[in-house]
Amino acid sequence: LRTATPATVSRAGILYISQGDLGWNPYVTSWIEKREKASEKVHLTSLVERYVPILHRECRRQFKSITPISSICNIQMMCSLLDALLVSSNIPNDASFEQYELYFVFVLIWSFGSALYDDGQTNSRSEFTKFFIRVFPEIIFPDKNLSVFEYWINPANNEFTLWSEKVPKFELDSELPIQACLVHNSETIRLKYFLDIFVADKFPVMMIGIAGSGKTLLMNEKLNSLGEDYQIANVPFNFYYTSAMTQKIMEKPLEKKAGRNYGPEGSKKLIYFLDDLNMPEVDKYGTVAPHTIIRQHMDYSHWYCRVKLSLKDIHNTQYVACMNPTAGSFTINPRLQRHFATFSVVFPTEESLFAIYHSILSGHLEDICNNFPENIQKISPNFVNATIELHRYCSTIFTPTAVKFHYFFNLRDLSQVFSGTLFSTIDCIKNPEDFARLWMHETQRVYKDKLCQHKDIDLFDKNSQDILKKYFEDISEAGIAKEPLIYCHFSKGMGDPKYMPVSDWDSLSKILTEALKGYNELNAAMDLVLFEDAMKHICRINRILESPRANALLVGVGGSGKQSLSRLAAYISSMEVFQISITNEYGITELMKDVSLLYMKAGIKNIAS
Repeated sequence: LRTATPATVSRAGILYISQGDLGWNPYVTSWIEKREKASEKVHLTSLVERYVPILHRECRRQFKSITPISSICNIQMMCSLLDALLVSSNIPNDASFEQYELYFVFVLIWSFGSALYDDGQTNSRSEFTKFFIRVFPEIIFPDKNLSVFEYWINPANNEFTLWSEKVPKFELDSELPIQACLVHNSETIRLKYFLDIFVADKFPVMMIGIAGSGKTLLMNEKLNSLGEDYQIANVPFNFYYTSAMTQKIMEKPLEKKAGRNYGPEGSKKLIYFLDDLNMPEVDKYGTVAPHTIIRQHMDYSHWYCRVKLSLKDIHNTQYVACMNPTAGSFTINPRLQRHFATFSVVFPTEESLFAIYHSILSGHLEDICNNFPENIQKISPNFVNATIELHRYCSTIFTPTAVKFHYFFNLRDLSQVFSGTLFSTIDCIKNPEDFARLWMHETQRVYKDKLCQHKDIDLFDKNSQDILKKYFEDISEAGIAKEPLIYCHFSKGMGDPKYMPVSDWDSLSKILTEALKGYNELNAAMDLVLFEDAMKHICRINRILESPRANALLVGVGGSGKQSLSRLAAYISSMEVFQISITNEYGITELMKDVSLLYMKAGIKNIAS
């Protein structure tokens, strides 16, 4: 038996917690005893005895969660969800056993299945659905061919309803970069539903998913929607975080109350958002110092002053967290993990991806200001389907190795294709052939530019041509294959920043030669020979610089022109180049000075760098 913490004792009213098969019994028994209605206690006791033991036992044996979850986590999560749902608006005083059972089953599905995921070999959610329907055949779902995770209980009629019916219509904000757009689907709607419950209940909640799955965006959307009663403190972890740094960041929004008590200003509630929680370094003893101080606070509601060595009681705070299971230490200490209600953020299905990106693209094409013709709007589904198929091919075939370590393709790459497409105007796309050429260009910039071996490039070209024939079959291949296939913001001259195709190499060479001449008049002269590959690289770098929230990593041997071409591309985009000079003595202190200088230029003087 493990001695329970004060936080657990106060919440559960028990003296111990065990991870054995019967360790959850005292917790649930104590929770039921605190319910007010006598009939409710009888119903809940019967439901617990009927469902929980077999689920508790079989889930730990059969199904794989996205991160190791202790059994008490599932039970705590179940009790917290039941507290939120078994209210008078959902369950009247004369409610029947069947009504209690409906909500109990819904809560059980998510308490024991929230962290299940598809690891590429076994879809644990699908296996859980088969198991649940087989073991509890008396539970009737509207469609047994769908997953049990596809339903929620509509309080209007107390019946299982598809999450998809709650998805709102998306409206594109042209002022907002695509990386900040959140297009809701069934998965995000259900995560938002449970986020609302746990944040209101002050129950720590964690979302775990691979890079680009949208967990941070979804969490930020929830936190930004909270009213003035809440204060948000972001704690973005990295490898070099220490417990002292973590404590300093967490103490910054606190103010001293009476005695040794501290809390957020006024009567506000403070939410700590722990992003990339598993990134800090694991020491030689297997512990993570920043996690230890967080666990101490969650267990005992205090930490120590590092100067006076006195206690500081921290009140009116709660935690939400995000984590990537394929980065950092992969997992966190179970003594910290057990505090969180854990949800796996699964990669969207192809139907969800189509709904997301078709909403974004159609919002751009149907905008009255853009005035795109109907024949372009009609083939927008083909554009989306072709991009999704190509993304699936690249993420399956081009996998990372020791040499090709950068072969990672996720939702961010898919978004970058559409981010470039949103630059287009009616001058850029006049007919379906132009639309197909733009698709070819954007996919090459996002996927092909990452490839570093000729055989991979040949594979990509062959597959992209096949997909092009499949989804743009009525369009001439000769017109699409016409060289140069380059779009940039200066194809008509530096004074007219429109995203347009380059008509021929001579016109591009003339523009870049003039740009180089202008650069040399203001800076140290660069003697560049602008051959075709160099011009292509300048257009690629310029496209990235013009894109919001975009970054570039240029890989090449010394003297290949990385710096020179970047300086010229930055000059074309009216940006200044800020370069860090690396020496043997260069360290964290020097880096902080350089970053502060960059912030002064970019933030205060408003100079794009």
